[in-house]
Amino acid sequence: MNSKITVSGKIISELSEKIPTNIIALNELLKNAYDAGASSVRVILNTNKKKLTVIDDGSGMSKNDIDTLFHISNSTKKYGKINEYGRRTQGSKGLGFLSVFKFGRIVEWKTKKDDGLSFKVNYEELIASDDISQFDIDIISDNSIAKGTSIIITLDDYNITSLKQYLSVPKNYKKILAMFDDKNFRIDLKIDDLKYSSDDNIPLKDNAPEAQLYSVKYDDVEQKIKFKYNNVEILDEDYKFSSKAYKLEIDLIIYQFKAYGKKNVDELFLNQQNDLCPLIYVNSNLFNNYDLFNPNIMKNIKTSYVLNQMVGFIKITSTNPMINFNSDRSQFLQNEITDEIREFLTNINKQIQILGSNNKKYLANRDFLTVQELPAECISIRECEKFRKYIKEDFSFKKDVKISREKNVVKYAIFGKEVVLPIKQGIPPSKHSGNGIKDDDNEEKRECDDPVNVSDGNSGASSSTIVPARISLIRGYEELYVPSSQLDLRTYIDCATDSAGEKIEHQNICIKDGNNLVANGILESITDKCIKKIEYSYKDPCTGIVITTLDIKFSEHASGVKCGKSETPIVCIPGTKENYNINYNIYINSLIEQINDSDKDNFLALISCGLRAGFELSVDSIKNSVKFPDFFKSPTQTKLDDRVIHVINFIKSDKKFLSAIALSAGVEYKTISNLLDEIRFKSAISSANLGAHKAGEYLGKADVEAMGRCLGVFVLVVNEMLSNGEIK
Repeated sequence: MNSKITVSGKIISELSEKIPTNIIALNELLKNAYDAGASSVRVILNTNKKKLTVIDDGSGMSKNDIDTLFHISNSTKKYGKINEYGRRTQGSKGLGFLSVFKFGRIVEWKTKKDDGLSFKVNYEELIASDDISQFDIDIISDNSIAKGTSIIITLDDYNITSLKQYLSVPKNYKKILAMFDDKNFRIDLKIDDLKYSSDDNIPLKDNAPEAQLYSVKYDDVEQKIKFKYNNVEILDEDYKFSSKAYKLEIDLIIYQFKAYGKKNVDELFLNQQNDLCPLIYVNSNLFNNYDLFNPNIMKNIKTSYVLNQMVGFIKITSTNPMINFNSDRSQFLQNEITDEIREFLTNINKQIQILGSNNKKYLANRDFLTVQELPAECISIRECEKFRKYIKEDFSFKKDVKISREKNVVKYAIFGKEVVLPIKQGIPPSKHSGNGIKDDDNEEKRECDDPVNVSDGNSGASSSTIVPARISLIRGYEELYVPSSQLDLRTYIDCATDSAGEKIEHQNICIKDGNNLVANGILESITDKCIKKIEYSYKDPCTGIVITTLDIKFSEHASGVKCGKSETPIVCIPGTKENYNINYNIYINSLIEQINDSDKDNFLALISCGLRAGFELSVDSIKNSVKFPDFFKSPTQTKLDDRVIHVINFIKSDKKFLSAIALSAGVEYKTISNLLDEIRFKSAISSANLGAHKAGEYLGKADVEAMGRCLGVFVLVVNEMLSNGEIK
């Protein structure tokens, strides 16, 4: 008696859910073209015809290649190995073809290697199959097909809208165009009548050149952190690299922006929160990760070391099979190699910011001199070197400053940039007065052999009393909860006077959050817990810069659901109202408390299943409610992720709904809007799906924590949706 193993078509549905977002799905399609040796690939979105087409000029497919394409999880490729086209191989899982079903249910392939072939797959028929090993795909010969491969996807209504919205955002379509670090692979993108090309990408060095403070480079061969300022190498420091498992290159630009200067940097370098960040490439392919090299890493360590306005490229190459990714390719799977990469990037990121911070305040504004005008006695100085005493002692490059004099001005040049100081006009000190500066022969000399015009000035004028300028604050420390309201930082100023004892108007006081100027003194709402060091400064014309600081600690205040024993709960309901209650399902409070009591280090699989249950309970509560009995009436809303996204889009469709939630929970309107990020929720639900099946294999602690944050927001939204009369 024998039994036969069969595989239901539902496995295709399960596996396709591992591709959570548009950018990941498009990347999978582009990787196939890249591995096929294509020199160019075109991505065409036609919303009128409801088609997404991907056309490459690669090697195409034969009948055997097509068989391999549909032999699930049986790829012959070796990830990271150099292939026959001299490229690092991208695919290896044998799952790449499933990405087409992210966008539509009917997909047609046209390909030519030796002979032209075409075939079509209907997703609904495929997943309805009792045994997909018996599912037949008809292949038709067609010699009119051009060399390469074309994939034509018939889009459903949701994906037409979703793709159009996604690709209309510059930071999104620019990342598609920059998906590969390979100048021999061109990507063209056509969105209806709009056309873009990877050839249009701006070189790194051409991004906001007027605001560039440093360029920084490092690689595993030289093992030196190298700083350039104004294209002049000013510093290098040995930094050991000992790994044999991977190779590394770092190429950064660090900025010192004036107000609104960030807008001059290519949107390519914006993350989901619209902060600047470097891009990470793994084996020449863009890695959808923004925390391996986090520009804000120093914010909670020491704010004086923050250099967070940076862009650039982090390039990792490796053939090690332990280089692997989670479901949405936003994190490495954790193992000894990926831990090693994360630790090294964290440490070198910190070191780069510390090294660069030591002189940022001097180089950014060339503020390395102790005075703004040289005193009158300098008229008699002849030797240029004697002007060096006016350079600040802690300026690391003091010895590199070149000094020259032309008549009544002295020029201080550093690395190709110059500061010009005038000499105060007046009667120079007499050599008989005892105050003159003399040479070794007791003769007063002028400097640099240049003729000096001495003005008589007004010897009868008396000078005013000079006192130190000062800025005093009402208090130097503040603690607030997130999400915070906007703060008028000027209200913390108690008294500010200049060197003449006159009041300094508040608008003349420069207020900075780290390196960033705070426009109009108003600090934006803060949504994540952190410590802000706010700097108040004023440049007095006589006594120079005066600085004082205010430390503001932003803490997290969860409400409604008890956090259990954990000090850092996995599921946290956003809000500041302690009496806020979750009441739409009797089990949800208990479930979240048990999740938050669980040990994240040892029970990831259990927590993952619990988080998925939280989403399912919440969706089920809407489905069974009297208020929204037909909310999920669309036939496409059968899966958990479709239903969760439908809830998110419903709430975001009306500003009144967002306002009602913000008011009830004590959260800023903007905060709620930002928290309801569709991409973030899609990623979380994809992880939740895995959590019920293969949590231990695919999910790390970061995935689970991200799922927990999304569940906390979703619970708040569902509670308000079912109980708030303003949401109808």
